[in-house]
Amino acid sequence: MDNKHLAMWNWLYQNKDISDLFFNFSTDKNGATVIATGSGDTVVKQYMGNSSLRNYDFSIIQFKPVNSEIPNNSENATIIFDVESVMDWIKKQNDDRNFPEFPSNCTIQKIEVLNNMPSVAGQDQAGAKYMFQCRVVYTQIGD
Repeated sequence: MDNKHLAMWNWLYQNKDISDLFFNFSTDKNGATVIATGSGDTVVKQYMGNSSLRNYDFSIIQFKPVNSEIPNNSENATIIFDVESVMDWIKKQNDDRNFPEFPSNCTIQKIEVLNNMPSVAGQDQAGAKYMFQCRVVYTQIGD
């Protein structure tokens, strides 16, 4: 596949906990998950022979309901645990070497989750926006 963005979308869509997947733009409806690109094709190191080590950085954003009115309620702890399950899935895919299908001139070395837990990136009465960052480290031959 020549389109790294589509490869990322297809790969993440394999996660059974994600049903409403968007790329870069979405609604803020609870249940939506967004792949938000950060920097793609960032050259980290150039090698002789026209190959390079590169990063494809992206964020996962999930919109979830929140409970901000009932005290002594564990609902929000359960919800962030659900977001962490997506982080765990990505880590497992890395361990199993189940990577997105990047172009044939690319070899993925690893996929990293760059946060130890999701952060709350926004909130209103209807829900919260949880976010965490990831990185695909790969080598590429040619441009």
